[in-house]
Amino acid sequence: MNGIIPPLHGVSAFASNEDPIMGNGPIYYWGNTAPDGDAAPWAQSQIGTEYTYVSTTGTVRKYMKVKNDGLDDDWRTTGGVIRQKVLYSQFTDGGSTVGTKTLTEQIPAGAWVRQTLLHNVTGFTGDTSAVLTVGDGTDVDRYNTGTPSVFTTAVAIDMGVPSGTKIHVTAATVTLTVTSATDFTSVSAGAMTVSIFYDM
Repeated sequence: MNGIIPPLHGVSAFASNEDPIMGNGPIYYWGNTAPDGDAAPWAQSQIGTEYTYVSTTGTVRKYMKVKNDGLDDDWRTTGGVIRQKVLYSQFTDGGSTVGTKTLTEQIPAGAWVRQTLLHNVTGFTGDTSAVLTVGDGTDVDRYNTGTPSVFTTAVAIDMGVPSGTKIHVTAATVTLTVTSATDFTSVSAGAMTVSIFYDM
């Protein structure tokens, strides 16, 4: 055990992480901040070191150090998921049938989005219908296909493959849009956990 290296925790990947010839070896970190390639302990970590980023909202992202140039891109994301639970009361009423919610975490630059899933859906009831799209603030359904209903309580809902561009040349903010039948202010219940899976 290497102990706590704020804001990280580290555990040796081997019984000993030092080789008499090659010196210190790669280790495994976990924490809640993105790698900073020119700051300690990121800059001092050996190539091959792995890091799992876990946010307070449930986002999980895996990194590996692939070079040692003292740059942020020394650490490459190997894949991840944005995951966040949202309540109907957290949506912003658009003044008509639509309510929107922006997720805390962004999809990182370089990501290729594979799938969006919903879990533990409590129906967005109070009106007579509610459908959800998952987009980036410009393309309202970039991360889903069609308009799946979230009116009925469900264990899981497959949002379909992304209908928009899957590759991200820049980081993207995720916007949820729930559209009710008459007025979003009529919605009096609802919750769901949104998961967006991507590769790098």
